[in-house]
Amino acid sequence: MNRKSDSDKNKRGKLYYSFQAISMVPLLLYGIVVIIFSSTSFRHSMQEQVYTELRNVAFLVDTLLDTAYPGDYSLVDGKTLSLYKGDVNITSDYTLIDGIRERTAMDVTLFYQNTRILTTIKNWEGERIVGTQAPTQVLTDVLQEGKSCFYDNVIVRDTNYFAYYAPLRNGDGQIVGILFVGKPAAEVNGQVNRALSPIVIVGVVLLILACLFSVYYAGRFLKALYGLKSFFSQVATGNLSEELDPAILKRGDELTELGRSALSMQCSLRSLVECDTLTELYNRRSGGRHLACSVEKARSKNTPFTLVIGDIDFFKRVNDTYGHLCGDEVLKSVARLLRKHLKDKGYAIRWGGEEFLLVYENSRLEDALESLRALQEDINSTRILFEDTVVSVTMTFGMACDPTMDLKDLLREADDRLYYGKNNGRNQIVTCCGGKSQQ
Repeated sequence: MNRKSDSDKNKRGKLYYSFQAISMVPLLLYGIVVIIFSSTSFRHSMQEQVYTELRNVAFLVDTLLDTAYPGDYSLVDGKTLSLYKGDVNITSDYTLIDGIRERTAMDVTLFYQNTRILTTIKNWEGERIVGTQAPTQVLTDVLQEGKSCFYDNVIVRDTNYFAYYAPLRNGDGQIVGILFVGKPAAEVNGQVNRALSPIVIVGVVLLILACLFSVYYAGRFLKALYGLKSFFSQVATGNLSEELDPAILKRGDELTELGRSALSMQCSLRSLVECDTLTELYNRRSGGRHLACSVEKARSKNTPFTLVIGDIDFFKRVNDTYGHLCGDEVLKSVARLLRKHLKDKGYAIRWGGEEFLLVYENSRLEDALESLRALQEDINSTRILFEDTVVSVTMTFGMACDPTMDLKDLLREADDRLYYGKNNGRNQIVTCCGGKSQQ
């Protein structure tokens, strides 16, 4: 039975997966959205930072050129194109822009009109790619409209750049060229990814921990729920001895209240099924099961055991004289005395009608006899008030004390001694000593 119960508790049904989905899916979606949003925002912020650096470097280059070479830009067309700044031919002077490249890891290019004159960008052979032109969109935005612009998809010699283009102006404000400052997109993305990776990793770890936390507590909740389900199933099939998982009663939430209600229901059902409604003692059916267990326990552990069958003397006369309601009051009063004397010693069973079976667990015959004599005195001295009538009764008892005997034989022996007492004066205790009955 317990094995089946454990199997039912561990069985995962639709509720398990539905509950896990309800607790996990929103959490996963929320976590994924937060990670994506945070990553996108962080990437955008990093790119904005790169754009700011590009603009600052462009401003620095423009300022250094004006400081190092005062004057306007002009192009002298000889055998080769020569770009002058003031009176200085800067066409082959890469000192300034190469220094910027070394310190900032950013490429610098000067266009005169639309032609690349000075640049730090080189081809696969290590030659500077001078003489090439800027993209058409850049010429329109910067050279013609005079705007400073950022681009994140500028391709120069098969390399994608994050780039900042600014117009080059002479002293009169005329736009004569373009200043380019760029950083390879692969380097920018690598820098962003390196900075973003710890954030993503922490986010994923926190999401996993949150999911595990959710699964753990959802599992605890479902375990308690399945425990209650199993408990109700066992009670519904008649197993009124099923034990409720103690963890349910320790939760301190609504499931604990439900568990307490379930135990209360079990107790009520047990009383209805196992107890005699009038005397509140075990009825014959449930008492017989308890008796069989007690005999087997005494036999296996080799402990003393005493069985007593008692019968109210002349009970039919009480019913015939005072009525069955008075007889019921007599039965209830006797049952109360039986419970009182058997407390911590054993239990009593209403065996049928006015007949009761008393079980003394772990009690030798002498001890049980002493207790039984005290019980007999209490019964004899008890006065039962019913309406305007006072009724008193006596009882006769037969005892048996050998748990090694078959239960049927043990009951028969106690019953024989009871009837011996009934046929020999009543209001007496008949014991078993050396196999002989005596008063």
